[in-house]
Amino acid sequence: MEYGFFGSGDFAARCLELLAGWVRPSWIVTAPPKPAGRGKEPRPAPVEIFAVCGEFKDVPLVRSASASSDEAVLNLSRDIPTDFCFVIDFGQIIKEPLLREREPVGCLNIHPSLLPRFRGAAPVQRALMDGAGETGVTVFKLAPAMDAGPVLLSRAIDINDIDDTGSLLERAAITGTEAFINYANANAIGEWSFTAQDDSSATFAPKIRASEERVDWGKSSAEIWRLTRALSPKPAAWTTIRGKRLRLIKTSRGDELTVSGEHGELLGLKSGGVVVACGDGTLLLTEVQLEGKKIQRAADWWNGLRAAPGERLE
Repeated sequence: MEYGFFGSGDFAARCLELLAGWVRPSWIVTAPPKPAGRGKEPRPAPVEIFAVCGEFKDVPLVRSASASSDEAVLNLSRDIPTDFCFVIDFGQIIKEPLLREREPVGCLNIHPSLLPRFRGAAPVQRALMDGAGETGVTVFKLAPAMDAGPVLLSRAIDINDIDDTGSLLERAAITGTEAFINYANANAIGEWSFTAQDDSSATFAPKIRASEERVDWGKSSAEIWRLTRALSPKPAAWTTIRGKRLRLIKTSRGDELTVSGEHGELLGLKSGGVVVACGDGTLLLTEVQLEGKKIQRAADWWNGLRAAPGERLE
């Protein structure tokens, strides 16, 4: 069984790593390098980094910002036939002729939600922000409409209090690829069965807006806790202190009862973390990153801060 692979981001790289333990891809298409870091130097996409570090030098790789119309990609797809393609965390819409070039399977996606719920760019983040107790992973066939194609298989994943987007994407990658590999090993490709989605049950998970990343300390501790988990490890929810941005890497729920103190007020140390007053209850900061600094324990940050009485996060 042979497949091509379209993917760019961290989730794609992890899925590719797991899939390659079963069958290595015949070719890879990924995004071009993008400026990153303080120096804005071009940095290869995570999939390309994995391919290089994984010694995939014998696997053809094409960088493309417009794969569906890129002659280099179209030639690669024609010159090296495969049974189907994976399109995972690619950041581009796959159009004809690539979309149905390899019927009856065509292009498969591993999507970290239980479709038709949370269609879109940020399914795990939106599930956490909504306070969902369950998410999942779905392997489905791409169609012209976003995340609306027929489903090959799906698996549920419980959301625990210690989960954030990073941990849930890792679980989704493992669960989804393992389920697919088991299915592919047990069923001849001509016997793969797809089930149409119920569009009437669809919900959507749009990309996180930059304006959503800043913490509003007037909200309840539960809402802010869900936000910080949804945006961890990156881009991370943030606030400001003394004119500098403070990224909230890890948090936990504090007391649910109303506390004395203004919204965002730093109330001191408790259980190894820093207690912050919210609109309803408190939030416990356990890992933070001050602008220009490395990630550190919140208690260490607090000890260096020497906060004045009544000092607040804004």
